[in-house]
Amino acid sequence: DGAVAISNALQILQQLQQITLNFERTKVTDAGAVAIGTGLQNLKQLQKVDLGFFNTKVTDDGAVVIGNSLQHLKQLQTIVLSFNYTPVTGNAKKTIREALQRPNVRVTVD
Repeated sequence: DGAVAISNALQILQQLQQITLNFERTKVTDAGAVAIGTGLQNLKQLQKVDLGFFNTKVTDDGAVVIGNSLQHLKQLQTIVLSFNYTPVTGNAKKTIREALQRPNVRVTVD
């Protein structure tokens, strides 16, 4: 799975400060989202993350894992997560948005 390969590559990018990953119209599932979340949680210098899961197979479960992974990254200033045209529900998006909200952090979850 491509998401797993990306997650593995993230392990060596410890100094990364910003990342944009677009999985638009791919077959990424919750397993891929979990792998990406696992890879991201070790990037302690990350300041900006933009993840696009537009029109994928990611559900609430995968989306929440992504959100939980980002909660522990204290350097983040900008978080953009796009789950448009996925099975991710409005309730899950709201839960993620609220969990990531903190002073001086711009959070967009759609």
